[in-house]
Amino acid sequence: MMEKSSSNNSKENKRQSTTKSIECKTCGDTAKYSYFGVISCDACKVFFKRNAERGPKAFKCHFDGNCQININTRHVCSYCRLVKCLESGMQTEMIRSSIRKKNKTKKKRKLIMDTIQTKTSTTLVRLNQPEQFPTLNLLRSDQSTLAIDQWNLISNLSHCYDEYSGILLGEHYIREQNLLPLKLRFKSASMIEFFQILLDTSQSIYKNNQDFLSLSEYDRSILLHSTFIYTSSLSANSIHYQIGLFNCPAFYTTIELIGNPNAAAANKRIAKRMDFDMITMKLFLAIISFSTIRCTIYSNTPLENLSKIKKILDIQNKYIELLWRYLLYKYNFERSVICLSNLIRCLFAINEALAEAYDFQWYTDTIDSLVQQTQQTLNFND
Repeated sequence: MMEKSSSNNSKENKRQSTTKSIECKTCGDTAKYSYFGVISCDACKVFFKRNAERGPKAFKCHFDGNCQININTRHVCSYCRLVKCLESGMQTEMIRSSIRKKNKTKKKRKLIMDTIQTKTSTTLVRLNQPEQFPTLNLLRSDQSTLAIDQWNLISNLSHCYDEYSGILLGEHYIREQNLLPLKLRFKSASMIEFFQILLDTSQSIYKNNQDFLSLSEYDRSILLHSTFIYTSSLSANSIHYQIGLFNCPAFYTTIELIGNPNAAAANKRIAKRMDFDMITMKLFLAIISFSTIRCTIYSNTPLENLSKIKKILDIQNKYIELLWRYLLYKYNFERSVICLSNLIRCLFAINEALAEAYDFQWYTDTIDSLVQQTQQTLNFND
């Protein structure tokens, strides 16, 4: 009896270990089983089964095959998802073999069951039926309120602003500084140069946004001059947060040397409000880039009326709705409200820091130069 009990326990442990949740090799969703040769979730299993024999050529990627496939974006680009399925090891041949094996098993089972029904009682038939396993939900729906077009727009925004180049530059800068003696780290000249590089990367917010490119040259110019100072500062500070620069005491010491104690205090307030995922930050940057509220701190252009104010407000409202729906998808209602509130507070802290930065000649000269460069590039591409 002891041996039998031990055997049952080992079988139970084995069964539990085989059903332990792991990640899908394609999208990272929760997965329990191997399909077509690879651990995958139900959604990717169904997707691969439906599309594998058609091949990637049956689809088209609008971003040259560079889409990031994860649980949130897996349904945005079928081309990149199928490519990732194949690269993870899924085998098309196993689809055909599984169908043949399934049909063969069905025929054999039907023959056995017909024989049992003619020779035994209903009770015996019930006892000889195969073991029933829990039904897998192969058609689990997307629980978000985001439409396909809105998911596509989020994907497009992700490609508009590539934060990885700035993060890589920032990580390289941190490594270089850490190799120096303590007294030589985060000096004014090197930090100003680093800030200028990060501000330069924010041009892509405007250059790659199709909604911004659809505006007239006149309206683009006004929006650039009034919003670039905010988007570039928010973008740069987001990268500061990602690379851990806000955690370096020497960073704030140098800020005081470059500017004043108030500037350092403003940066500390920004650091407290920067805990956002990059999709949220990119949506917020898009909203600000279409803001019709003129910067009252710094501007080189007179107050002029936009020629297509309704179109610009419609675009901004589109991004505001998109941000709200994304927050509801990612969090519950209460946390979404808190996140949105923190975004607004972060913008106030940015505004406060810009008021201090207005006295930095190198900063205002850099903003002037980048606005002109961005405007020239946009006009050249028209």
